[in-house]
Amino acid sequence: MKTNLLSVSMTGEAWGRSLFQKLIMVSIIAALMLALLPVQGAYAASGGPVKSELAKEWKDKVDTLNANGLFYQRVRLYPADFKDPAEHARAWELLHKYGSALRAAQTVALNRTGFDENGRVLNEIKADQSVKELAAYLHEMRGIQKKLDALEGDYTLLPLSVLYNLSASQ
Repeated sequence: MKTNLLSVSMTGEAWGRSLFQKLIMVSIIAALMLALLPVQGAYAASGGPVKSELAKEWKDKVDTLNANGLFYQRVRLYPADFKDPAEHARAWELLHKYGSALRAAQTVALNRTGFDENGRVLNEIKADQSVKELAAYLHEMRGIQKKLDALEGDYTLLPLSVLYNLSASQ
């Protein structure tokens, strides 16, 4: 009676007969044993940043936002600094867009979704979303500032002492 390889391996007849069969069975058993072993950290990988990284990134972005807010308070667009009135109008348009992005970013920072008042992470998913949203607004402001720098006219930045004197007098 002729038997095929599958029936021999299923019934166990002539178990030691073929080296190929031995190798197949050993590799299947080894694979099953390895699959049963727990892998440390395999389930802990969330794919996103860790809480401490999120908190640090949030702090960095809020600091950058504060610096951008200071730029917005200091910038002045005087007509004498622009030879072409169209460039002056374009500068005002860009500054308006910058202000809109700044206010939206400040709203995200003020809401602190996913963070507590000290910047510690409360909810990783919401905190990650807030960091990404704030990063998008900061990126938009950086692009607008580059466009302002590329204009033919110049904008003027007030000295910081003027801002502090203005805030102290109010």
